[in-house]
Amino acid sequence: MEPFRYHVYICTQNKPDGIPCCHRDGAGKLALQLKTDLAARELADTVQMTTCGCLGLCEKGPNMVIYPEGTWYTELDSERLSRIVTGHLLNGEPVAELALGDMDAARTEIIAHNRKVAGMKAVMDQAGVIPEELNRYIRSFMESRLVLTAVELDLFTALGSGSTAEKVAAQLETDPRATESILNALVAIELLTKEGNSYRNTDLTADYLVAGARHDSRSATLHPAKLWHRWSTLTDCVKAGTNVAKDSGERNREQTMAFIAAMHKNAGFRGKMTVQQLDLEDVQHILDLGGGSGAYTIAFLQQKPDLTATLFDVPEVIPLSEAYIADAGLSERVTFVAGDMIKDPLGEGYDLVWVSAICHMWGPEENRNLIKRVYEALDPGGQIIIQDFVLDDQKTAPRFGAIFALNMLVNTRSGSSYSRAEYETWMRAAGFEQIVHKPLPGPTDLIIGIK
Repeated sequence: MEPFRYHVYICTQNKPDGIPCCHRDGAGKLALQLKTDLAARELADTVQMTTCGCLGLCEKGPNMVIYPEGTWYTELDSERLSRIVTGHLLNGEPVAELALGDMDAARTEIIAHNRKVAGMKAVMDQAGVIPEELNRYIRSFMESRLVLTAVELDLFTALGSGSTAEKVAAQLETDPRATESILNALVAIELLTKEGNSYRNTDLTADYLVAGARHDSRSATLHPAKLWHRWSTLTDCVKAGTNVAKDSGERNREQTMAFIAAMHKNAGFRGKMTVQQLDLEDVQHILDLGGGSGAYTIAFLQQKPDLTATLFDVPEVIPLSEAYIADAGLSERVTFVAGDMIKDPLGEGYDLVWVSAICHMWGPEENRNLIKRVYEALDPGGQIIIQDFVLDDQKTAPRFGAIFALNMLVNTRSGSSYSRAEYETWMRAAGFEQIVHKPLPGPTDLIIGIK
């Protein structure tokens, strides 16, 4: 028994250049249109939509199949899709003139396609050609660098509501030929559109990468741009066992602001969701250790109106923390302390110490000592809550946490991602009891212990 009245499969597979595929024929936009139409027609609860891989009729794409009838629709466009939504999914009548009629011919074509693909893969394997799934990893840095450079130049803002390469180059004081090349490449990866000589932002870039946009994320995106240069030293870092950058690792003001903006955007999203899952009944005063923008301090204080907080961070960050807290209207409930969390006093009398995205910056010995000092700062019955990438015992999952360990290798002296067992060992050695691992949606988890 099907749980939905209809189940729609629409192919959105993207294939290497020169090979016909539904994605290149606009299937991604059609999938978005279908999702929007289903919601507008109040069909989202009765029609299940699934994007899928190759259906085997690549020369006739974009392709879609609707079950339980098993009706195939090919050569889709926006107008045809609208007719199918109205006729088939809303009124229950397959659109015969748009449906694929000769299923025997279709079956023959699909079988021939599958054999052709299998044969091509066999020839490539025999020749030792690098498979696409591997080549994707090898070359993916190119598209990343393309986007990061566009953000660093503030190219998306320069485009405004549309412009030519020549005008953008004049505004940004860049080379016209190179500017045209980067604009064309951004069109190729579908972050811009081009009509004649005029380039325009897509909805995605207009919403996230243009100054003053609804979700302006340019400042936050400058942090990965900085990381790019450190990651280029990974080979030497693996040989040395630590970061090898010639600079001191200290950020200038602009870099600090970009980092804090990036962290605020991430923490601002997760803060409310995370804090709602915590038991704050007996909590009156918290310490936000390495609090950065104060996003989690804000979430705690908004969750419990009688709560007060101390935010501890390095001197260069505290002015930024104060500004974010002031914007939230919570300055009177927060005390700010500037210092070095590894050396300087943390204070005392806390009911909860929040340690978010901190432990991965330090080596095992530093974390052992830090957790012990947190224990001493807490009142009896107080809790430490560590939020970080928590790896499994093999340290190979979750995927993001395992990769992030390398981010710490290229950026810190001894930082890494750590396993649940390591966190529990450090916490028990400090005296914590009732240690609980609390998984969260996303890349980070919580480790909670009670004094």
